Amino acid sequence: MRHTKIILLCFHLCLLTGCEHLGYYNQAVTGHLGIMFSSQPVEALLDDPQTPQVLRQQLLLAEKILQYAEVKLLLDADGKYGRYVQLKDDYVVWNVFAAQPVKLRGETWCYPVAGCAPYKGFYAKEDALAFADKYQHLGFETYVGGVSAYSTLGWFNDPLLSSFIHYQPLSLAELLFHELAHSKVWVPGSVSFNESFASFVGRQGAWEYSQSALVVEPDAYTQWLEQKRQWQVFKGFALQIKADLEEIYAGVQGQTKNTAEIFAQRQRYLVQIQSCYEKNKVNLGGGRYDNLMRTRLNNAFLVSLGTYEDFFPAFEQLFRQSQRDWGEFYMQVAALAKLSAQERTAKLAQLLEAASAMDETFSGGLGEQQVAAQANDNNAEQVHCDAFSNHGLN
Repeated sequence: MRHTKIILLCFHLCLLTGCEHLGYYNQAVTGHLGIMFSSQPVEALLDDPQTPQVLRQQLLLAEKILQYAEVKLLLDADGKYGRYVQLKDDYVVWNVFAAQPVKLRGETWCYPVAGCAPYKGFYAKEDALAFADKYQHLGFETYVGGVSAYSTLGWFNDPLLSSFIHYQPLSLAELLFHELAHSKVWVPGSVSFNESFASFVGRQGAWEYSQSALVVEPDAYTQWLEQKRQWQVFKGFALQIKADLEEIYAGVQGQTKNTAEIFAQRQRYLVQIQSCYEKNKVNLGGGRYDNLMRTRLNNAFLVSLGTYEDFFPAFEQLFRQSQRDWGEFYMQVAALAKLSAQERTAKLAQLLEAASAMDETFSGGLGEQQVAAQANDNNAEQVHCDAFSNHGLN
């Protein structure tokens, strides 16, 4: 059955594209085939006395998480993640983002099944780097990011991967819930909708899982929350950079300055930002993002930031309106998915407004509200930079 699906998928892609881009789809199909053919049944690994104890514990943990997903979160995990793959690399896929030097608008690529997205994925890192190099020669700025997991949207039974199996309990739960959510509701071409929905399911599900008896580590929740807080502080810092650069680039569209002047202003700004990062490093990951800031901070990276959680608060609000009932929540999300793009955007905007109004009246607390507050507050106020106010003009 699995082989039949692959053959049908190849034929479908060829019909839709005239085989013009068959080389790219060939690497996608053969890449996934390679993963599936190298997979081993989890049950066999658990029965094998040669399986390392650490891996055995994580495989058992994944089984508990998947059971929780089906019973409590009403996600379809039947048959999924029943196999395990030891990858050769740290990531399973590498995504390439590309943006023009004086515009914070990324390139998009469209796919017959998933729709359009602001990135292009490759199974081999060298292929991703070669593709990025091609766009750099065309004058684009690029960013290549490794991906630990992906969903085939129900086409196949996705396996557990070595790229994420050793995550701490709540991070592993969040990832699996996120990927399973993609098979629940998916709108082709609507990246922000799909990823925000899955991110909410992953985070809310992980919080609920943390409250169950299945998580035995008493500090697991605190560690997970701190990990998310650190990333959100840095992300808030990066999003402020993005907002400032958008103002700088506006001079190009308004033709008040030429491109050379814009580049000079941008360079002055980025020098100040680098200095600000060094001064605030303790609050910005403690050095975790040094390489990114020094060698990879560009328009393409900044474009990649807005993909996953633009509508996260909207789905949080919808969950509240559904009385925190997962079945009702999924029905409401499915109804949103059936709307036209314009109607769906309007509805999400209403939910965002309602979520904002609730945040203004909510003073904070524990549990999911604390997760939401920590996850969505960019905490930019913790990082003070002169560059944020003068945009590198001094």
